[in-house]
Amino acid sequence: MDVVVIDPRTDQGTDFAPLYALLERYTTLPVVVYTALTPETLRSTVGLAQRGVRHVVLRGFDDEPRRFRELLERLPANRLGSEALATIADVLHGASPLLQRALARMYESPHLVADVESLAHSAGMTRRTLDRWLEKNALASARVLIFTARLAQAYHYLGEKGFRLDDVTKKLGYASPRVFARQVRVTTGLAPSVLREEMPPEKFMTALASMMRRRGARDDAGVQ
Repeated sequence: MDVVVIDPRTDQGTDFAPLYALLERYTTLPVVVYTALTPETLRSTVGLAQRGVRHVVLRGFDDEPRRFRELLERLPANRLGSEALATIADVLHGASPLLQRALARMYESPHLVADVESLAHSAGMTRRTLDRWLEKNALASARVLIFTARLAQAYHYLGEKGFRLDDVTKKLGYASPRVFARQVRVTTGLAPSVLREEMPPEKFMTALASMMRRRGARDDAGVQ
C-alpha cells in the first residue's frame, strides 16, 4: 500500500479514533485526510499534526483534481526519502535542529535543494562547516546526500507507468537526463531504466543506506 486517503466522518459524526490507531500501527504510511470543513475538523488539526498527518485536504477548497493527483503521486516517493533519512537517525540525533530540518526537507522535496550551498544555507552553516560536520560523523559528503535524496524519489517514479526519464529528471531538478543517468550508473552499476527490475525495494534501501555513510575520501566520485 502506497498511500491512504481517509475521511474521518461517519453517519454518527466525526470519529478520529480509527485514524489514530492506523497512524500508530503504520508509522511510515503516508496518510491524507480528505474531509469537509467543520468546527470539529479544525479543532482536530493540531492532534493530527502531532500524530504525523501533514496533509489535510478540504473538500471543495483545495481539492482541485490536478493538484490532488500530484500530491498523491508525490507521497510514496516522500516515504522512501523518509526511510532513507531514518537509516542515519543515530547520527542526526546529535545534529542541530536547523540541520535536522534541512535534511528532512531535502529528503522530502529534493528538487528544492539545488546544490551544497543551498543545503548549507538551510542548515544555518557555511559549506565548509557542513562538510566538516558530515566528515566528523562519518556521513557521506553533502553532494552524495543530495544525490541519495534525489535517487530515493527517482526510484519510486521510475516504477510508475507514464513517467519517462525526462519527466523524472525534471521533477528532481536536473537540467539533463544524461547527468542523472550517468550518476545512477556510476553509483549503482545500473541504468535508470532497469533500476527497479534489478534492485527490489529492500536491496535498494540497503544500497542507499550504504551510500549515505562515508566510504573514503572520494565518496563523491561520479556524483558531480
